[in-house]
Amino acid sequence: MTSRELPQHTSRQPPAHTLDDAGPLFARFARPRTDTQTTLAIISDVHLSTRESGSWKVYHRTEQRLQTAIVDINARDVDGVVFTGDLTEDGEIGDFERVAALFADIDAPAVAVPGNHDVPKDFDQHDVATLDWFEETFTPGGLPFRTRIGGVDVIGLDSASGPNESLSDTHQGQISATQLAWLDEVLDEAICPLVVMHHNLPGMLDLTGGVSWRSSFPMLEYDPLVDVLEAHDVSLTLSGHLHIPAVAQTARINELICPALSSFPQGYLLLTVDEMGTTVRYVPVADGEGASEAYMLAQDYSDRSKAVAELTQFHLESLPLHDEFA
Repeated sequence: MTSRELPQHTSRQPPAHTLDDAGPLFARFARPRTDTQTTLAIISDVHLSTRESGSWKVYHRTEQRLQTAIVDINARDVDGVVFTGDLTEDGEIGDFERVAALFADIDAPAVAVPGNHDVPKDFDQHDVATLDWFEETFTPGGLPFRTRIGGVDVIGLDSASGPNESLSDTHQGQISATQLAWLDEVLDEAICPLVVMHHNLPGMLDLTGGVSWRSSFPMLEYDPLVDVLEAHDVSLTLSGHLHIPAVAQTARINELICPALSSFPQGYLLLTVDEMGTTVRYVPVADGEGASEAYMLAQDYSDRSKAVAELTQFHLESLPLHDEFA
């Protein structure tokens, strides 16, 4: 594909009310599974900004994209909605208030973990929302959290703040020792766990030839987290951050890396867990013109954004990315 061709898998269909019509198959996993069929909408990297425009994150469309996604999700009667971080571009109070207002329009239970763009940073020169405010507004009682949605235990971790907020001046991610101890205890009781965090495990390196184009990927000191997940036989984690829809493996753990709502391809995932396993579908929220705009902004903005858009396009043309039932 040349940089001027129209991206595929981006034509917006009329709102569908069945899972089969939601969009192309993204992935299928034998686990997790549950006797109580549960469908979750997964949204990542909204980067909502009420003032900015342009950039490869298409700031001037971010409110509209989130509104469109919420209308579509409400029409599907999902059991819950999970945001995997970077709800705002830079944590501005006004942007967070707008996200919170749209968050309130979601019919199903909704939860979020923070991304690196959501937490206060040492270099911020504007008023930012506190982590306490984030927890009060977007979590079921604070971070980390465990909440039961349908037949699934959604377990949310804060990878953005870092141990004792020591990473608050960077985009790097890490799970603190305190959270790891909490996770170890919670997973003892979880029946169908789905672990959610913003930053990524290292499995995606296998898809990029071992080269990381971001200094904040993968998260720091991930081995202890992997050890806890493996000890409890966790089969699937969710993350965002990279703006690339992907499925990666770290040890025996599958990682579902969610597409960005802000940048190309501007979509979200529908994840259904039932007694057979887990099925994931990709749902675009931009029409062909909007997707093309996002793609071209990424092509023109920087070498990194161009690489992200082209790898994203390759993955969309390769759906499903993982199918354990094929």
